[in-house]
Amino acid sequence: MDFFDKIGDRIVSASREVSDMARDVSDSTKLSYDIRKKKQDLDVLYKDLGKKYYESNKDADDSKIVEIRELVATISEMEAQVAGIRGGKPCPKCGAVVPMDSGYCNKCGSKFDDSIFEEEDEEKTVDEGESEDSAEAESETTEE
Repeated sequence: MDFFDKIGDRIVSASREVSDMARDVSDSTKLSYDIRKKKQDLDVLYKDLGKKYYESNKDADDSKIVEIRELVATISEMEAQVAGIRGGKPCPKCGAVVPMDSGYCNKCGSKFDDSIFEEEDEEKTVDEGESEDSAEAESETTEE
């Protein structure tokens, strides 16, 4: 019987070791997950802090701030182009494309002030009018 007791003790001992190792792996995995989550939270905080800094210094001549302003302007222009292609208009707050006759943004819920879009239409009309005037002036010059 002594032989079977020794085998039994070894099996119990091995199962404890395996159980301890499994617990260590589980604890390590949980901690690794928690670390990744905390790093993601930290990245969000960095992003928020950077955005707040940009908002408070957006008129500065810092090269990074100028680069951000240029990117924001380019993105706005591209969103307006996409909206035009899709037969809609971009939301001035979040940039989502909404139907032309919509009074509210489907994405962020902001109410549209139609004067925002009328200003854009007026600018296009003025630009088109200037083009026609300059074309007429050029044709008069060439006729003389």
